[in-house]
Amino acid sequence: MQKTVIEQILDGIKAGRRAYKEETAKISPSGDAEVKSSLCHGDNLTYMGQLLESGYAGKFNLIYIDPPFFTRSSFNASITLRDAEGKKHQIHHLAYDDKFDRNLEYYIENMTVRLLMMRELLSDEGLMWVHLDWHSSHYIKLVMDELMGEKNFINEIIWCYKSGGSGKRHFARKHDSILVYSKTSDYYLSVPQEKSYNRDYKPYRFKGVEEYRDEVGWYTMVNMKDVWNIDMVGRTSAERTGYATQKPLELMKRIIESCTKEGDLVGDFFSGSGSLLEAAESLGRKWIGCDSEQLASAMARKRLIAAGADFSFIEQGDEKPISGRASIKVESKEALEDGRYLYKCILSDLVPDIETGSIQMSDRKHVDRVLIEDRIQFADYIMIDTKSGGVFNCDYVFANAKEEMSFIAGDSFSAIATDVFGKEYLADIDF
Repeated sequence: MQKTVIEQILDGIKAGRRAYKEETAKISPSGDAEVKSSLCHGDNLTYMGQLLESGYAGKFNLIYIDPPFFTRSSFNASITLRDAEGKKHQIHHLAYDDKFDRNLEYYIENMTVRLLMMRELLSDEGLMWVHLDWHSSHYIKLVMDELMGEKNFINEIIWCYKSGGSGKRHFARKHDSILVYSKTSDYYLSVPQEKSYNRDYKPYRFKGVEEYRDEVGWYTMVNMKDVWNIDMVGRTSAERTGYATQKPLELMKRIIESCTKEGDLVGDFFSGSGSLLEAAESLGRKWIGCDSEQLASAMARKRLIAAGADFSFIEQGDEKPISGRASIKVESKEALEDGRYLYKCILSDLVPDIETGSIQMSDRKHVDRVLIEDRIQFADYIMIDTKSGGVFNCDYVFANAKEEMSFIAGDSFSAIATDVFGKEYLADIDF
């Protein structure tokens, strides 16, 4: 007999609690952690366990997640390639899979064990924000009430946007839900204010009520409502990465500013292309992010380096062998007075390791053609380590891998080329 939805949810919570107990039984905390910003490519459950072992329990002032929505769909990212005639071709490839073929119970179990880990990492004054849509917000609301306590439910934020499709059989679905929960009654929240326009945009002139006027009309300032109208990341937006489900920086900044202070620690354990992390960096917060998708981690790493962030990058698990290669050619090496050199280099070759199965069938012929005609188009960015010793530390990043690179280094340096699919190649240096 098939289980009802409620039975699946209850069984999923029970299974998630069991998995959580098994995970935390392995954890032996080792003192008080020194809080540093970091980005991890790997499984968030394993990484959160490592954070708890390292003394991060109760350290996070904000945890925001944009997890799978139980859409049972796959999501693509896109890149643009040019053929020999200069014609552009949009190439779509898999960014991540949200199918959860093993049913609702498995989805609930998967989320429950991770939410319990996040609860341990959250401070007593912190807030957890869980970003979902109509596919799963009602399911996860029940889970969060069970795990965090109904009394600790603070808000359901409705994020409204214009983008997306519509249908003739239902009203256009143009909003997401963000569930906000505290760990205790001592949470910190500074509700921002917003304009509330007077009726007919005319002054009320009520005693003791301060009124203002702009080009629209008269208004007062009130505490912000729980319905937020913020545009999605548009196709022509400067912050657009091409990653599926990318969230706007304006939304991320509003969340961060409402419940944290400068220097606080924020976390995103489904960090995608790094929107929350970049917003946290720009606002002077410490941050920790994690994502299991290689493309997402590569995009986030690029954004954060470009933003001047000081952070550690963690690669979990065994490295997968990559059959591709990259080559850097030194075009000139000019001696400087301090004993270092000014290098001018180009990426002379890139043979990408392409997983054809992740690319839409109709696009594969264009990929094959560019591989023959101009394969350096598959390069995304180059990182340079000027010290070239042991662990790779990025001192320079060149966001356009196809242009000449100029930098200062010693007698030698090392370089990593990242392709548009997020794969990294330790480059051969041709002096």
